[in-house]
Amino acid sequence: MMMKRQIGTLCGFLVISLLFPLLASLLLRNTLLIWIFLILEAASLCAFCILRFQDLVLLLQSRQTRYGTNVAISVLSVVGLAIFTNLIVLKRFDHVIDLTGEKWYTLSTQTQKVIRQLNQPIEVKAFFSQNPSSEREKRDYDRAKELLKMYQRASDKINVSFIDTFTEVQTVEKYEIRNNGTLVFESKEKQKRELVSTVDEQKFTSALLKITRDIEQRVYFLVGHGERSTDDFSINGYNQAKEELEKQNYVVYDLSLTSQRRVPPDCSALIIAAPKRPLSENELGSIERYMNRSGKIMVMLDPTSFEQSDQSQGLIDLLARWGVQVSNDYVVILDRRFFSAFGGPATPVLMNFDFHPITQHLVRPTVVFQLTRSVFANTEGLKKRISVQPLAKLPDFDSSICWGETKQSSWQKAKYDQAQDTAGPISIAVAVESEANSRIVVVGDADFASNQFFSSTSGGDFFLGSTGWLTMEGDLISIRPIDPRSRSLRNITAREQIMIQLVAVFLIPFLISIVGFAVWWKRR
Repeated sequence: MMMKRQIGTLCGFLVISLLFPLLASLLLRNTLLIWIFLILEAASLCAFCILRFQDLVLLLQSRQTRYGTNVAISVLSVVGLAIFTNLIVLKRFDHVIDLTGEKWYTLSTQTQKVIRQLNQPIEVKAFFSQNPSSEREKRDYDRAKELLKMYQRASDKINVSFIDTFTEVQTVEKYEIRNNGTLVFESKEKQKRELVSTVDEQKFTSALLKITRDIEQRVYFLVGHGERSTDDFSINGYNQAKEELEKQNYVVYDLSLTSQRRVPPDCSALIIAAPKRPLSENELGSIERYMNRSGKIMVMLDPTSFEQSDQSQGLIDLLARWGVQVSNDYVVILDRRFFSAFGGPATPVLMNFDFHPITQHLVRPTVVFQLTRSVFANTEGLKKRISVQPLAKLPDFDSSICWGETKQSSWQKAKYDQAQDTAGPISIAVAVESEANSRIVVVGDADFASNQFFSSTSGGDFFLGSTGWLTMEGDLISIRPIDPRSRSLRNITAREQIMIQLVAVFLIPFLISIVGFAVWWKRR
């Protein structure tokens, strides 16, 4: 009889002792160990109940058990009440206290101001795959959920829905979604729609402004000198650029400065896309007066034939007064990693850009510049208080590898001449900003935004990013980028994470439980 009681007691200790390895096996997801410890746990429990059945009955009928049951019911009632209260608070009072050093979970003051001014419902449709194929897609998906949740907390007029890009095909086709990770901001009241392809607070707030405000952003393309046409559907045309601008709620017009003596006051941005004939003095004067009035202008100049004078010399002289040096050359790069296999060394391919609001959100940072001039910042001797920043620079190679050719019209015969050619490192595009808020983007090529390259590379993104920077409204300028740098001391491995969970969540509470059970067993 005594032996039976001792074996029963041992089985009781086994029931408790096997809990820890069983929970550890569940955490480690080791199926074999789970079944082994589960069977041992069940066998020990059955043996304890059989061998100590009378003690178990007496225990259940004892005063301590009744007291323990009452305490357990009280504890469960308090826990249930706490859970119920938290659910109500979470539903009714969805508020987050942001204790992060970078205010990662707080919208900027300017965004909060824009959201407070909303007086109409806004639909946000986020097109993301529910099974991200890369770490970047998963990171963008998680960040989009968190950021949109902050927008929803700030206003009940913002309604967000996530749509699977690969399963909800009809909705994807309806909104003409081309890339996974695209978000659509839509105002049914104003019948406006804005597509955003980057998970970024500035982009989201910019989209809200565009679809809710009545201010019309007008983009003018200069015509009359053989420029790229927005009505041209050929590979060299700019029809796709026009269509994408209109999708972003810009209104696109042609502008002839021969029939109209000045740039219209409602011009949000003036685009000059590769003129083939010189601009007159009157036209250049109209453009400069517009620039002096805080104008916004984008100039794209293709190289010209060396056998004749530079047809864009008037524009080049004008840009020089704004700190931009445009050379009469074409860029040659002999490193195969940085030129197109189809265009050869005279077709540079850029995959890395200088940090700037225009370039920081390029989805696929690969832009093909088919026969491009070199463009540099040169503010020496200028009286204007301006800032000129390079946007696109080729790697810092020796000039014999990358230079601006000024003599040979064929790159096959080209060879660097220190006396006449443009020495490296070579820059292809710059951005200018003056104290009076004038903004200029100058690129040594116009092909990157043509129908041929607009969608096949990031040429379209670079063009739209430039236009967006030129037409940026004051409300968005002060939205600060969030610094995503990690503040952890070091990254911990998956095994270390499991060990921390085992020790903190299971081992320490288990040891405390064992000590408590031993004390209780001894005192009884």
